[in-house]
Amino acid sequence: MLLIATLVLLALAGWAGLIYVRLSLPLGLLVAALPLIGIGVASATGQPLVAYAALLPLGYFAYKNRGSQYDILIPLIGLVAATWFWTYAAEKSRLASAAAYEAQVAEFRKRSEANAAGAAQTIARWPAQAAKLKQHRGKLALADTGAELAVPEHWRFIEARPLRDALSGTKHYPGLGVVGWLVHERVDLSQLDTIWYVEVYAEQRGHVKASGVDDGDLERRKGEATARINAKAFAAGAPSFSFVKFLEAPKYDALYDRAVWVDQMSYPGETSLLLDCYAIKLGKEAQLWFRMREQFEGARELCTRSVRLMAAKTQFASGAGYADYTWLVDDSAGFDLGEVIASEHRVEE
Repeated sequence: MLLIATLVLLALAGWAGLIYVRLSLPLGLLVAALPLIGIGVASATGQPLVAYAALLPLGYFAYKNRGSQYDILIPLIGLVAATWFWTYAAEKSRLASAAAYEAQVAEFRKRSEANAAGAAQTIARWPAQAAKLKQHRGKLALADTGAELAVPEHWRFIEARPLRDALSGTKHYPGLGVVGWLVHERVDLSQLDTIWYVEVYAEQRGHVKASGVDDGDLERRKGEATARINAKAFAAGAPSFSFVKFLEAPKYDALYDRAVWVDQMSYPGETSLLLDCYAIKLGKEAQLWFRMREQFEGARELCTRSVRLMAAKTQFASGAGYADYTWLVDDSAGFDLGEVIASEHRVEE
């Protein structure tokens, strides 16, 4: 529906532009471009009124040239109707995506709670289960994200499905959206107390603009958002946690379309502060996360290098990369990378 609405807008904007180009080529191009600029800004900002505001100059042109050969009243009326159709389709698409995601979360939580009671038995069975896990090498596709990971030498990839079957009820249970683990060949998988891995997590929320990473208030905003997320989790019976500060401030590398940073966190049951290391790879509408969580300070370099390496080894296929985004037809997440790093996009979940 959104694609149809966009095509109708394109046709009507082109019609209005062709009428007005007979009066002035620059004005004709402006008339054709304004409706498209309007829906582009509306898509990026999540403010549908912007799309209507972009039509105001066309209203002036229609009034000024009413009854002449340059009268664009009829295509303007069509553009107003098409803009309404476009905003309706965009909102319906957004709500459908949100509803599907919420349904997934609810079902996932239900299964997780049901499995928690058998955690002790799960831990006891883990060594035998770990020995049966299939470990992948080489290049492999990451779910339906349009991305391909070249597993680095000395590393192995383990898919999330068998891990969920084997780790239900434990803190290592792969959450919703987790694609799998990347495990170094020297790690003893059978020892849950000492195991470490890079968790690969996928989101498909729409295009995330690569801006906001250098905002001066990002650390404060991260603390506030984490506190709100923690309060909701704690009210639901989950353990309390808190963000302390960035040990390594977020840095965006446009060459790889990735950002890397390190959070210092306070977790329940731990006497010292721990590290969460993150790298995020941006695609057209998908985002891939590589993270190592609850690490001690001594593992900081290993933690940071590992997530950075995995993001560098990941490439989106042609047509699915960050630079392939087209605001006319592709979905926008409605928030930028700074908001993602600050966890502000998760507050309302």
